Amino acid sequence: MSGFKVMIVDDSPFSRTIIGETLVAAGCEVVGEADSIDSLLETYIKCKPDVVTMDLVIPGTDGFECSRALRLHDQNVKIILVSSMKDEETEAEARRIGISGYVQKPVDGEALVGIINNVMSPDTLFQQLEDRGHDIFQESLAQNLTRMTKAPITFTPADISGQQFTSQGITAVVGVIGRYSGSMIMDLSADTAEKCVLSLLNRPSKNREEILGMVAELANIIAGIACSMLNKHDKGFGLRVSPPSIFSSSAAEITSPNLQIHGSYAESGFGTIFLGIGFKKGSVLWM
Repeated sequence: MSGFKVMIVDDSPFSRTIIGETLVAAGCEVVGEADSIDSLLETYIKCKPDVVTMDLVIPGTDGFECSRALRLHDQNVKIILVSSMKDEETEAEARRIGISGYVQKPVDGEALVGIINNVMSPDTLFQQLEDRGHDIFQESLAQNLTRMTKAPITFTPADISGQQFTSQGITAVVGVIGRYSGSMIMDLSADTAEKCVLSLLNRPSKNREEILGMVAELANIIAGIACSMLNKHDKGFGLRVSPPSIFSSSAAEITSPNLQIHGSYAESGFGTIFLGIGFKKGSVLWM
């Protein structure tokens, strides 16, 4: 290993020295250090590291809050938690945030170097998911809508570079879990949902609960079929879905700060349906 640029976040100067000398000996370049959340972003932006080592105990905050701040600024940041604290609860929170690795103090140089190597190695399986995922979810949506409308479905890209969009009225969010976690977002108007109910049941909906129930089931089916198609492509994905969450509020702002969502609009005989899908890497190596 050589040439990787590392930023060290730790409130202890001695700990930063130990980690820094370990990394330099392994061929890394320590390009920046921070000891508080106040200097965190400024240092990160200035030194542009490949990897950030993060202590858990930071004055006035903690390593989790610092990691969230970094991920809000750059969701592709690679963070390795380096802390004397290590238990199931802290590991679970680190994984949820998207921290790439976790090594316990006192730092084992070989373990830390191994984690950095794994973090920086290309993840070809995740790249396949990134390359194929949105297309597969579009195909699943199109299959189901075509059965309902008896007409072809056309897709147009949705510009959600700011990771925020305005709901049309009803939003379904389906969590995806497996080797990689992610979310599918399906958003449509109440009128579009009503037309879907009419097509499926050959009658108008009885009440709003029936409409929301239809949206939840449709989202669950679309996500489930898409995950099955991806798993058939590569069993290593191991994807499955969690029960959908339904939000009903016109003009609500939908955000996804922890995921890069790839979105599109499906034009059908019922109306416009927004489809968004995003995945994130889980842990790479935990010691």
